[in-house]
Amino acid sequence: MNGINGGNMPAAMVGLPTPAGHQAELNYIYGMVEELSRQLAQNQRALEDVVVGVGRVRGRARAQSLGNEELINASADEIKSQEPNLDLLVSALTEALEKVRFSRDANAALLSQYATVVSTMLKQFHDYKARYVADVAAWHRSYRAQLAEARAENSRLREQIWEMQAHAGAANETVRCFRAKYDEDVSRWERRVDARAARQELRFWKRMAMPHLPGDDPYWSDDDDLIDPAEKVRLEDIKRTMAEQQLAAAAA
Repeated sequence: MNGINGGNMPAAMVGLPTPAGHQAELNYIYGMVEELSRQLAQNQRALEDVVVGVGRVRGRARAQSLGNEELINASADEIKSQEPNLDLLVSALTEALEKVRFSRDANAALLSQYATVVSTMLKQFHDYKARYVADVAAWHRSYRAQLAEARAENSRLREQIWEMQAHAGAANETVRCFRAKYDEDVSRWERRVDARAARQELRFWKRMAMPHLPGDDPYWSDDDDLIDPAEKVRLEDIKRTMAEQQLAAAAA
């Protein structure tokens, strides 16, 4: 850490999570680091002024080929004229040195606090990660158990459906066999055919006698609510004709 890069620390720490309650400590640390950077920059400027003055004296000595004593005698007046400035400079440097020493101790304390905060943050992060991994693992175990239970229930339902289908098939086969045996009697079959023919003929004569009734009137159904195939075809034709007429009327 230095005075030039110290001010960039908050930007570098943006990506780290800040636990609750630590934001005030981090702001205090950032403020102290910025203050230390400012003091170091002032000290650097003061030292640059001293270096420039020493370089000016060395350049004069080289240009005039003066020794140390001659240089001191030649610069006595200038040194005396600058003595108040030098006293102020020495005082400023002394004060800056004391501030640097104090800032160094404060910086060490801040670094210790910062290390503590970071270690606490890392510990909390690791604890959170451990809890998260444990929760996810528990959720996966629960999900697998629920999935296994659902699969078992699905298998039981499929077995029940297969059994129902088998029983239904057996019952249907029994009914077919019964109907086949029932229809083997010729006299019974002839009576059924004659009864249906009589109902159809009766319905025909009723239609002839009552033309005012519409074709789809419930009166035309048999007493047992059975409609012969020819009647079904006729009713379907009537419905289709009515639907076409409605579409034509809507289009017009």
